[in-house]
Amino acid sequence: MANYIPNGRLSAVNHGNLRIEIQTEFSKYPEPRVATAVSISGQVIHKIQKSWGKSIDSIEEMRTVEEIINKQHNEVTALVHEHAATLVAHSSTNAEKSSQMHSPEVLEKIKSITEIQTAFILTAEGKLVSMQKVTKEAELIAEMIGNLTEVLFDIARTTNMGECEDCILNLGTHDLLLLPYKGGYLAALIDSKVRKREVLDALWKIARAA
Repeated sequence: MANYIPNGRLSAVNHGNLRIEIQTEFSKYPEPRVATAVSISGQVIHKIQKSWGKSIDSIEEMRTVEEIINKQHNEVTALVHEHAATLVAHSSTNAEKSSQMHSPEVLEKIKSITEIQTAFILTAEGKLVSMQKVTKEAELIAEMIGNLTEVLFDIARTTNMGECEDCILNLGTHDLLLLPYKGGYLAALIDSKVRKREVLDALWKIARAA
């Protein structure tokens, strides 16, 4: 039963002309977990995750995970029914903000920096707004950024380090460069051997001119 993946759940709540979808499934990457995504018009507006921490390799574990999936899905669906109007209003606000952040011109300029392998713009919550090239790796990085940005950029204010202007995250053979951009973040993936500060300076020049 190793690597068994339970069937997911999918429900929908209609509010006016909009359809709110709730999808719950067991995901193995980047870590085993039960994840519920709430989306409107294909745009994920909220995620709820419960860590499992290992592969499913027994009947008992399979049944436990299926119970977690059903319980989590039913609870989230009930909340969506109750707060549908609020979710739709919040989604409209975020869509307008994302539209303002979306900038193909900026990404085209970033492409001219040869050291950068891929680049993308994210909201403050780590949701992808636009990308130079869509990859699964980038989606995982975006999710990670959503969990880390508050810590990365606020830690300086809780110490005596002053303000944090940009960040460099080491991902092994690659580095992720991250800097604030229009209320969200501009991120770029480079080889770890590249001179990071020179690339960051080039990114800052593009961001400030936008």
